[in-house]
Amino acid sequence: MDSDPSEFEQTMTLELSALRPELRVLIVDDDADARDYLVAVVQEAGYKTTVASSGEEALQLLEREFCPIMITDRNMPGMDGVTLCKRAREGQYPGYLYIFLLTAHNASEDIVSGLKAGADDYLGKRNISAPELVARLGNARRIVSLEQALRRALDQKRQMANTDMLTGAYSRRYLERQLSLELERTRRFNHPLTVLLIDIDYFKRINDRYGHTTGDEVLRNTYRRMRELLPRACDWIGRYGGEEFLIVLIDTDLRGAENVAQRLVSGMAEQPVETSSGPIPVTISVGAAEAAQMFSNEVNFKGLLEIADQCLYASKRDGRNRYTMLLAGESPLAPRPGGDHEQGAARQQ
Repeated sequence: MDSDPSEFEQTMTLELSALRPELRVLIVDDDADARDYLVAVVQEAGYKTTVASSGEEALQLLEREFCPIMITDRNMPGMDGVTLCKRAREGQYPGYLYIFLLTAHNASEDIVSGLKAGADDYLGKRNISAPELVARLGNARRIVSLEQALRRALDQKRQMANTDMLTGAYSRRYLERQLSLELERTRRFNHPLTVLLIDIDYFKRINDRYGHTTGDEVLRNTYRRMRELLPRACDWIGRYGGEEFLIVLIDTDLRGAENVAQRLVSGMAEQPVETSSGPIPVTISVGAAEAAQMFSNEVNFKGLLEIADQCLYASKRDGRNRYTMLLAGESPLAPRPGGDHEQGAARQQ
């Protein structure tokens, strides 16, 4: 039985169907007449062109304005075409570079040395014809375009793996990997870092009353609201699981994180979340943890999240719609008196 094409395959199909021939071709030759002839043929075939009169100039152009196809003469003063091929293959470019090598003599050793240096194809300079050049450019275009489409599709697939498809937040997998890197940076350079573990209050009641479709809308719109409430673009949000989100505050200690937590709790409670079932009041509970609270050198994702989770539990235990921060030497699981507390304790918003 035929199965539906995967999203990755659909992306590839769309990319390939949108291919255009207007690629830019870099033509390298110290002979002005030869350059002009090649430019005329290549432009007539529908390609844009850039020209260079030496290998050194060609390398500079590739760095400044990458061309995915290059046609270079083999015999040039200074840097010859073979050396240019070798140097070009060492470059870091945004895509594959397809190289034609023009040879004055169709000697086997010239062709072999060029291919070994990194050329993809060769053309006899003395007997080159416009139809043959255009046909070979078509082959080059197909290879370059396929590589570009594959690169974009893989980038999109990588982005999909890093993104929670329901909400648009970062995925749990990305969270664990990226936060571990940030914690290593924090340990090495002694920069502060705080995380906020967030839970949507009574989310099960929303699902039970309005259905899972509306519940999904609440998740999406809660993420968007929190994203808008974050004061800095460098702070990021991941979906930790279910109705839980994790916010990573870069270069932020508990004092700074408290301002963000208060802003999030108040901002979510100020107005209901819009859904297809109508506006639904949504509040959140927050637990905060700073990397500096982990007194050992083993600063890791698991240890930091354990502290944040304990603080989140305290927020939910004390009535929800609030945040809890852990002071040094204090346990968030200890009983708390009613009303406002000192900095670091749970506060009713």
